[in-house]
Order: sequence, then C-alpha cells, then structure tokens
Amino acid sequence: MQHDNSHGISVHSGFPNPAADRGFADNLDIHQLLVQRPSSSFLFRISGNDWQTLGIFDQDIAVIDRALDAKKTDIVAWWNDQSGEFCLSKSKDMPAGSQLFGVVTATIHQFRKNS
Repeated sequence: MQHDNSHGISVHSGFPNPAADRGFADNLDIHQLLVQRPSSSFLFRISGNDWQTLGIFDQDIAVIDRALDAKKTDIVAWWNDQSGEFCLSKSKDMPAGSQLFGVVTATIHQFRKNS
C-alpha cells in the first residue's frame, strides 16, 4: 500500500492480505450495494447476447429498479408487445408506446458458475 500524505489517500495494489483486513468482509454487503430499494427491485437472468453493446452478456443478472424515473442515458427494461418479452435498451432508444418496466441499476457477471 502506498500513502499520499499530501491528500490523505491510500492507493492499494495487488490482493489484500486477509490477516491484515480482519473484519473487512463484514463491511461489504452485496445486497446493500446493489439493491437500494428492495421493495421495488427485481433480479432478471439475461438470456442471449443481444445486449453486448451495452455491456450485458448472456446469463448475466440484471438488477432492475421500478421506482426510478428513467434518464435518457439509463439502460432500461421494457415490455415488447410484439415478441411478448422483456427487452433492454438505452432509455432514449426505447420504442414509442412501449411499457417501461424499470431502470437497470447494475449487472452481475459470473465468471465461474456454481455446479
């Protein structure tokens, strides 16, 4: 770890020493980090590679919050009446007349699946 005393910040590189950071894992709650409003949030498993340009891949998990108002640059989930499926796109690219389901606030990409 390097210290920059002029600004009071620490820069960490490499993997942390588990013995030096006892209790660190207690401070990380993945649910608290990714789900701000549990009552309006949903997890969806993504199927297909149609959203790779958005950084979302097949089998990723999308965290979607229905309580948020979509901004133009947000990735949103919406209902496609023609296909009868949920779709993802930038809010500004959502087809007119489509029903907004919610705003994608995070995605989870698993490198190794549980077997």
